[in-house]
Amino acid sequence: MKVLVTGASGTVGGRVVRRLAEEKVAVRAVTRRQDSAAALRAQQLAGVEVASADLRDGVAVSALLEDVGAVFLVVANVADQLTQEQSVIRAAAKAGVRRVVKLSVAGASPDAPLALARVHHAAEQELAAAGVASTVLRPAFFMENLLQFTGWIEPSGRLALPLGEGAMPMIDSRDIADVAAVELKDSSPGNRDLVLTGPEDLTAAAALSRIGEAVGRPLYYADSTREEFLRRYLAEGHAPDYADDIAELYDGILRHGYGAGTTDTVREVTGHRPRTITDFAREHAAAFTR
Repeated sequence: MKVLVTGASGTVGGRVVRRLAEEKVAVRAVTRRQDSAAALRAQQLAGVEVASADLRDGVAVSALLEDVGAVFLVVANVADQLTQEQSVIRAAAKAGVRRVVKLSVAGASPDAPLALARVHHAAEQELAAAGVASTVLRPAFFMENLLQFTGWIEPSGRLALPLGEGAMPMIDSRDIADVAAVELKDSSPGNRDLVLTGPEDLTAAAALSRIGEAVGRPLYYADSTREEFLRRYLAEGHAPDYADDIAELYDGILRHGYGAGTTDTVREVTGHRPRTITDFAREHAAAFTR
């Protein structure tokens, strides 16, 4: 069986490629950019074929699906995300793919407050209508999200974000990839909707404190306003609509504890406990100590 992995240079897609390669599963790893494809080829992962393609191109996607039994579908939060996902789903159905595993979000619905959640809902509706067996993954806040803010950490160890005292069951992307790999190899029929979390609810303050303990550097959280966050986030080049969505997620949802609550799904699917924030910190110690 060969697995098509889209978004193969991304946080989760890249880990899915590596996990499947470790398990001797043949992979066709797809990226949109040629330079990302070249970087992936340079890793020389056994059994991994790398391609670059525009997922909006139905002909190109159909060619990518030759001899493919399962698809891991993840597309970056870009303006044409839905078009790309619809293209892959329709081609997968036509090709008779056994299962599509889609990375989605919690709270996907047509009237969700986040544009990205509305887009994911529309893609899920397309998947449901396609008649392909599917698994929808709904992970909690990625621990890796904290990595994008390491440049904001002050010499004192202070990091300001608009998360308040909201607790969330942060998850390591390695656990998401592990669940995806199991689902991609599953040949049973039927659809599954899996909520994935880490082992505990953590506030941003608790997470930073634990990371600091693990890497040997004092780190602490300071609350920020939505306006200040947007100013800094936009200055880094993020698109305004995307930045507004992230600000709403942090200040309008997570701050108020709406993301709290753990599940045991990672252990049930993979057989191992979800990684802790300390495990994550040790994996990325260099990023938090530079």
